[in-house]
Amino acid sequence: LATGMAAQSLARAQPFHSAFYLLNRAGSGVADTSTATLVARTSATPDERATNLALIQSTRAAARIFTPVVSGSLFSLSCGFRRKPGALPFLANAACALLAAPIPLLL
Repeated sequence: LATGMAAQSLARAQPFHSAFYLLNRAGSGVADTSTATLVARTSATPDERATNLALIQSTRAAARIFTPVVSGSLFSLSCGFRRKPGALPFLANAACALLAAPIPLLL
């Protein structure tokens, strides 16, 4: 997931940009499915499972409100860069994905 996001922002030529976009989308699909599965399997009761899955959906909805503001600010900031203008939101997102990758191993 992080590789696809970082490479997508740095690759400007086709078909590389599209290939990295597809890698990014495949990683997102695997991450979303595995997150829901991990929550469902670790919830002790059906009520707890329902609550936890609802919290996942609520968190994702909040992220869809908050992240465009942050990404837009990062994009505006990085448009003036001489090398790879506009890549900062993708690189920041890739860094966050790399930092969050070991969290399921701790649970």
